[in-house]
Amino acid sequence: MVACIFFLALSSCGGGKGTDEQLPAGEPSEPKSDTAQVWVAPESTQQVMNPQPASVASIEKGKAIYLQYCVTCHGADGKADVPAGIAVKASNLLEKTPSQSDGALHWKLITGRNAMLKISAYGISEDDGWHIINYLRTLTKI
Repeated sequence: MVACIFFLALSSCGGGKGTDEQLPAGEPSEPKSDTAQVWVAPESTQQVMNPQPASVASIEKGKAIYLQYCVTCHGADGKADVPAGIAVKASNLLEKTPSQSDGALHWKLITGRNAMLKISAYGISEDDGWHIINYLRTLTKI
C-alpha cells in the first residue's frame, strides 16, 4: 500500500469518506470498520497561527514538497481520485482543507494517522509543514 502524507488533511488519508463520529481530540486511531471516522485536531491547535507568510516562495516550496510526497494519494488537484488515494480512502483536500485552521492542519501533518504518516517519517520538518499548508490554501481557491 502506498503511504500518503496528507491530510490533509490533510484531513486524513483514512478519513475521506465515512460517518460524522468524532475521535477524541489528539488520539489518532484505526477505523473500527469500513467507514472511517472524522479526524478532529485537538482544540489547542485551532488558534495556532502559521508562522510562514503565504509568499510566492513559501507556496512554491510547499508545492514542491506536496508534489514529491502527497500527490500519490491526494492527486495533483487534491481531490484524491487517484488509484492510491481511492485505495487508502484519502481525503479530498478541496473539501476538507477550507474548514480547518492552519494550526489544526499542521497538527495533522506532524501527527499522522493510518496511511498518512507523520511528515517527519519522510524527513520533512515541522517548519516545512507550514509551507505545505500555504500551498494547500492555493488549491482550494482554484
